[in-house]
Amino acid sequence: MPRVVEQLARRQIRVGRTSSFALDRPDAELQRLAEAGTVLALTKGFYALVPEDRRGKNTTWKPSIEGAALGIAAAMHSPDEVALVGPSAARAHHCYPRALGTAFVAVPDQRRPRQTVLGEIRFVQRHIDKLDTVRIETDLGPGWATSVEQTALDLCRDRPAWSITEEARTEMIRRLADRIDWDLIDGIAETTRGVRTLRRLRALLDRPQS
Repeated sequence: MPRVVEQLARRQIRVGRTSSFALDRPDAELQRLAEAGTVLALTKGFYALVPEDRRGKNTTWKPSIEGAALGIAAAMHSPDEVALVGPSAARAHHCYPRALGTAFVAVPDQRRPRQTVLGEIRFVQRHIDKLDTVRIETDLGPGWATSVEQTALDLCRDRPAWSITEEARTEMIRRLADRIDWDLIDGIAETTRGVRTLRRLRALLDRPQS
């Protein structure tokens, strides 16, 4: 097994950046593996490991944009410093059935959006230890996403701009609402300065204000 494949397989989320591989010429090796259908070039300098049963020159395998966003962010930082947020977290919780062309991931520092073969990834500068997060599974490995409660609050905020339609945002919130722990969300709103947002959420869902 090539060393690149071994290194990617050992990662929690199976995405690596060129500069992180312990090779003399990682670019050449990664290009060779991409042509063989063993890895997929997600964007310049970042590669995902193709599942073993889908490898080959004619492979059409691609991961979800959410998995790729989490993997790229984890390769930039670490898996425990990044989390899916907003619409991407709603997708991770299976609260929106349609694929999106943009993914949102929280990272500890400011970064520009990045275009990938799957769509655009937008990085939201937030420290995830200040958010309510839960463990999730993606098609590239396990990671973090904001909890159902935190996600519903975030989607009710005016910022960041989630670049989805109001209809999509409302649908996500209503699907999330079926799983919200309303006692828990009160505490999250207080600790994240989201009390006003929680009032807006309750009004949207026709729930009595606490």
